Amino acid sequence: MLKDTVDGEFTTVEDVAAVALMFASFPSNALTGQSLVVSHGWFMQ
Repeated sequence: MLKDTVDGEFTTVEDVAAVALMFASFPSNALTGQSLVVSHGWFMQ
């Protein structure tokens, strides 16, 4: 699985938490209903 990631790492709980914090603290009301895949570039085929 790691060979298909950008950096050869698994996504951690800390990675997901950092992205959630970034979205929660984003200083604009213009970002609504967006999604972001936190996966180091890995996806299921």
